[in-house]
Amino acid sequence: MTNEEKAALAEKLLKYCKKFNVPLEFLFEILEDQKVTPMIRGKAMEYNAFLLLEQILPRTTWSVQKLNLNAQTGTYDEDISITHRRTGVILKVESKSTVRGSISDGKRSRNLKVPHFLVKSHRSRSNIKLAGSSNDRYSVDSFDVLITNTSNAIFEGNTVGEHLEVVHDQELKSLLYNFYSASNDAELITACESDWRYCIPVDIAIEGFIPRTPYVKLESDINWKPLASIEQRLLQVVEEKRRSNQTTRRK
Repeated sequence: MTNEEKAALAEKLLKYCKKFNVPLEFLFEILEDQKVTPMIRGKAMEYNAFLLLEQILPRTTWSVQKLNLNAQTGTYDEDISITHRRTGVILKVESKSTVRGSISDGKRSRNLKVPHFLVKSHRSRSNIKLAGSSNDRYSVDSFDVLITNTSNAIFEGNTVGEHLEVVHDQELKSLLYNFYSASNDAELITACESDWRYCIPVDIAIEGFIPRTPYVKLESDINWKPLASIEQRLLQVVEEKRRSNQTTRRK
C-alpha cells in the first residue's frame, strides 16, 4: 500500500467514525468486542470469497460480482453472483463460515468417524424474519454454490479471553499441523484461511433442504471440493440450468 493509499484509508476511517459517532480512541475495542467480531469476520469472508473467485475464474468466460454492496436494513443481504458470459446464465453463490470449534478427529463422533468439521448453513434470525418462515433451513434452490473455509472450525468455542484460541486438544492439534504442514498456530491459521471448499447444494440436500450444519470431511470429501477446481463444475451447473430453462420455455 502506497503512502497516498494509506492516507486515503486513514481519511475514510476518520469519516466513518464521525458518521456513526464512534469514539476514535475506542475504535479497536469496539471492533474486537466478542459480539461484533463474528459479524465482521463473516462479512470479511464474503469479500475474500469474491476476490478469490475473481482470481480463479477467467474474466473472458465469467463475470463475478459482489451483491448488495450497500445492503439496507430490512433487505436480504446476498453474497456473490457469477454470470456465464456466453449463455447469460447467472449463478448465486453463498459464503458460510464453519461452526466455531467443530473440527473433530471423528473418534467420538456418532455420524462421521474420520476428521471433519461443520458448516453453518442455516438462516440467521433476521433472515428467517425476512423470509416470513419459521424454518431456518435453506431450500436447495436458494443458491447455486456454497463456499466455506476451515478457519473458524479450528478455534475453541466459549472462551473467556478477547482473542480467538486454536483448539486445545494436543492430539487434534497435531493432526491439523500434520495435515496442513504447519509448525505453529499462526501457520495453521493462515493455512486454514486459505483452505477454501465449495459444494453444489443439490449434492448435499436432504428432502429438498440443505442441512443446517452439514459435515465436511477434512480430506477427500466427495461433495466438498477445493475452490481452485470450481470452474469445471460451474460449467456443468450452467448447462443444467440452460437445459432446464429451455424445457420450461417449451412448456
